[in-house]
Amino acid sequence: MRHKASTPHIFVVMGASGDLAKKKIYPTLWWLYRDRLLPENTFFVGYARSALTVAQVKEKCKPFMKVGESEQERYEQFWKVNSYVKGSYDTRRDFELLDQEMNKVATPRANRIFYLALPPSVFDIVTTNLKACCMATQGWTRVIIEKPFGKDSDSSAKLSNHLAGLFKEEEIYRIDHYLGKEMVQNLMTLR
Repeated sequence: MRHKASTPHIFVVMGASGDLAKKKIYPTLWWLYRDRLLPENTFFVGYARSALTVAQVKEKCKPFMKVGESEQERYEQFWKVNSYVKGSYDTRRDFELLDQEMNKVATPRANRIFYLALPPSVFDIVTTNLKACCMATQGWTRVIIEKPFGKDSDSSAKLSNHLAGLFKEEEIYRIDHYLGKEMVQNLMTLR
């Protein structure tokens, strides 16, 4: 299925240096890209505290990517539309730099999807910084949060209230860790 090259999309992997990203998120994004199930002008940005290059992220993901011999050229194209930003989760300036990177790789009119492959302990500060610095100015924004969604019902309610104060309900996707792959595969149709 080919998508028209119209509005650019940016998929940001928050926590790009972690296990979830290398074992599940990046492989799923690769498969979607490989099978041309994403709009042609989709870009990927990794964000994490670790000082990494795209080449290092690629190497960390390699054992999980399942690339056939005939897919090597497409696989290299996939990594060419990736970039990486090192930043902390609690520093506004780092999120401003993330916003600058997104504007550089696409345009300010790009739709933005943030996948929080992060521990729940940083959801509050990360979502606050995303709202303050990284929202799409002309397109739409989506924030995907995986379970565990808080450590108990009180912390879950607190996080839900926090998110409701920042984002419209249609901008938030809460998913189960093990159902994440299917959600990523269906992302571009959710609006």
